[in-house]
Amino acid sequence: MQTVHVLKDITDRREAERRYRELFDNIQEGIFFSTPQGRFIEVNDALVRILGYSTREEVLQLDIPSQVYFSPEERQENAAVLEREGGLRNFEDVLRRKDGSPIHVLINCFAVRDPSGQVLQYRGLLLDVSGLRQSQTELQRERDFSNQILNHTQSLILVTGTEGVISYANRRWSGLGFEQNHLLGRPLPELAAPSRRAGLHDALAAVARGQQVDNFDLQLVRGDGASGRFSVNLSPISGDDGRVNSVVVVMTDVTDSALLQSKLVHAERMAAIGQLVSGVAHEVNNPLTAILGFTDLLMENPDLPESARRDLRIVLQEAQRTKQIVQNLLSFARQTPPQRRPVQLNAVLRRTVQLRAYDFHSHGVEIVERLDESLPEVIGDSHQLQQVFLNILNNAHDAVHEIGRAPRIEIASTRNDSFVEVSFRDNGVGIAQPDRIFDPFFTTKEVGKGTGLGLSICYGIVREHGGEVVCHNNLDTEGATFIVRLPWAADGATFGAVAGVQPR
Repeated sequence: MQTVHVLKDITDRREAERRYRELFDNIQEGIFFSTPQGRFIEVNDALVRILGYSTREEVLQLDIPSQVYFSPEERQENAAVLEREGGLRNFEDVLRRKDGSPIHVLINCFAVRDPSGQVLQYRGLLLDVSGLRQSQTELQRERDFSNQILNHTQSLILVTGTEGVISYANRRWSGLGFEQNHLLGRPLPELAAPSRRAGLHDALAAVARGQQVDNFDLQLVRGDGASGRFSVNLSPISGDDGRVNSVVVVMTDVTDSALLQSKLVHAERMAAIGQLVSGVAHEVNNPLTAILGFTDLLMENPDLPESARRDLRIVLQEAQRTKQIVQNLLSFARQTPPQRRPVQLNAVLRRTVQLRAYDFHSHGVEIVERLDESLPEVIGDSHQLQQVFLNILNNAHDAVHEIGRAPRIEIASTRNDSFVEVSFRDNGVGIAQPDRIFDPFFTTKEVGKGTGLGLSICYGIVREHGGEVVCHNNLDTEGATFIVRLPWAADGATFGAVAGVQPR
């Protein structure tokens, strides 16, 4: 009979759907609706692009557990979390593209349930973070590479504020007796020797103004209390506002170099002294010759009274002794090439003692000689062996000097089946570190009184002669004993031939 027409205005709903569809299709993050069983219900173009496919239809046909995930078990774990917690927030995962390559994504999704609580759909958003992940990986790789360089470089590296408070220290500091966590938060000037703190403050102030400070000479106190010399470069680091907010401090340990330089200076000075001694000795020989000659002439005068003759004998004896001392000085100072020839060690020992006789007598040092007169000869260089004996005697003299008891040095030479042995026994203070006594640059003497090279040179000379030098503290009394062992002439000749040096 009639029809009823009902008209409903759906303009707003269509507009809302259009806007939703525009947002759904144009957003750069991948949006998906999927079933709990693992099929996509709806996806946007961004998700198609993220997964590497061409059309939505391809994606809607995918089996999510086996084709989107690398393992179905991983998808089951995510589904269990959704079931239990109702959603995933900023969950980072790795999915599989169409070509099989991995893609890092950040997932935000939630579970849609029916009135009974059953999960109907998973709805969520995927954000492609592969580029960010790659940047993070490269950044971490660069950070690890930088840390490897910083921690394995031979330089000491610090980062401080403009006031000098340490915020970073590389591992190299542990070699100086510092723990990294003990350095952090400490002012750098605290590590410097007191005499250099003011200069370091000025250098830090200059860097805070944007200046570069290079080759700053700094003396630091190590963790064990010892002092070291360092060459320091300080560089400013500016923030985004252009103002200096940090200082990079790179230190190079030049302690050994500075010590070596001082030793070279000392060696040059000793060489100059040797030349001076040589020249003075030649000058002294001229008046000595006249004294000896005229004394001999006076002694031949038959009218000379006996009292005057006795006095002249003393003058002649002392002049001859002076001549012998001058000859020993010349022999010791003269630079001669090493020679290998038969040497009588007792004679070398007596010449060496004569060189220090005045010092020993003036300081009350008793010298006791127990020399075996049947000592066989050794093959060697008498000048080098005299240098060995003189150095050991000098150390013994220093050890017994001012010990509070009568100083005494015993020198003995003996023989055994194949070696000649010379020992120097003193009653001094003993050896603090016998295992390091022959190390180069090691010395227990005060600065300026020892180079730390003498005994190491002696060790090398004796080894070149096929022998050995050892030392130990005396067990029965105070002091120490140095022993030099050298092979007999027959063994020494064999050694010389092996070493390529023919005995002369």
